[in-house]
Amino acid sequence: MSDLSTTLDMLGVGTGGTKRRARQSDGNGEPAKQSIFSRPVLIRLNTVEPKPITWLWPGRIAIGKLTMLSGDPGLGKSLLTIDLSARVSNGARWPDSPEQAPLGGVVMLSAEDDPADTIRPRLDAAGADCSRISLLSGVVWDDEQDSRTATFNLARDLRALDEAIETTPDCRLVVIDPISAFCGSTDSHKNSDVRGLLAPLSELAQRHHIAIVGVNHLNKSGAGSPAMYRTMGSLAFVAAARAAWAVVKDKEDPKNRLFLPIKNNLAADVAGLSYVVVEQDGQPCLAWSADPVTVSADEALAVDRPDGRGRERKAAAAWLRNLLADGPLTQKEIKRQAKEEGLAWHTVNRAKTILEVISRKEGFGAEGGWVWRLPDAKEANTSELAPFGEIPEKTAKTPKEGQFTELAPLAEIGPLSDDPNDLLLEAAADDEEAVW
Repeated sequence: MSDLSTTLDMLGVGTGGTKRRARQSDGNGEPAKQSIFSRPVLIRLNTVEPKPITWLWPGRIAIGKLTMLSGDPGLGKSLLTIDLSARVSNGARWPDSPEQAPLGGVVMLSAEDDPADTIRPRLDAAGADCSRISLLSGVVWDDEQDSRTATFNLARDLRALDEAIETTPDCRLVVIDPISAFCGSTDSHKNSDVRGLLAPLSELAQRHHIAIVGVNHLNKSGAGSPAMYRTMGSLAFVAAARAAWAVVKDKEDPKNRLFLPIKNNLAADVAGLSYVVVEQDGQPCLAWSADPVTVSADEALAVDRPDGRGRERKAAAAWLRNLLADGPLTQKEIKRQAKEEGLAWHTVNRAKTILEVISRKEGFGAEGGWVWRLPDAKEANTSELAPFGEIPEKTAKTPKEGQFTELAPLAEIGPLSDDPNDLLLEAAADDEEAVW
């Protein structure tokens, strides 16, 4: 008998692929308790029917998956989830495309905002259909003596969330804000514990065919680290999610907020977006820019180090101005030429801001792409640019993207209507302090 066969026999497992139970003496002539061993659960992949990813927000938030949203306090993360919920509740279009959100219900969990003076007024201002949105404010435990209400706990009360989803007609979205407030006694810094907490949540999303968005904060100790490691708690919060997004303050324009991908396992790389917070009916709301933000989350979160990089940006702006002087070029071609010139892409993005270059998306699908062009001469900010060709040595610098100079891609979709996105844009246009 081979060594392998001997070992398997000692374990009570046959070499023929069947599980056996080991019966050994307990020393008194009686058989000992049977040993139990695990067996594999196999899926023959030829029996699996392929299916495409379905999207709540195309390319950004998938249905049937867990998505994480992280950012520092005060940047509008909760407002962003209000915006998502409002669009789902009334089937409004998304900020970056003419596609509409799938009309349906929303279940919200909020540990930080009051439903009466914060959540409901903000939903109303965003144009939500609040009859489709439910707030899971807690759970009730019944025993023989009495009933008691407790805070929802992901580790203990997933069945209650399951029931909430089932009783919300056409539920499409669940928001957990912040997810760390609902972890109970789970150690949020321990990888295995967090994965054990999130795995059933992901299974719940898949089973109900809904999107689940969890909100988290950024840690301070990791300042300067890659964005992947900046989410508070264990890395598993980002690793277990199929997509993760960061909300970051624009360093050069404090009114702008950047919505940037940290990771996306389900779609090709997509650009970030940006928004400003405006007032609608006395409540804060988001007004989005349709222009793409090509700055990465790592770059946006990088720690600034003071040095003489203004000259580098001006030289890059002179190069870009010369490149676009003969007419518009695709972003892909600009990237190619920037690489040949030895220019970092984030420096080119800074130059784009200096020149107020206009970018538009032309075409659809694989044939589409972003095209850059210079603004009219009277609009361009080309003062104090370094002479073309004077490109200093590359250095790292956190880039800037998204001056809200126009919203033409959104406006081209059609005339204004009662769509809440249109109403917000009208409100922002009247706000002298709104930056577009």
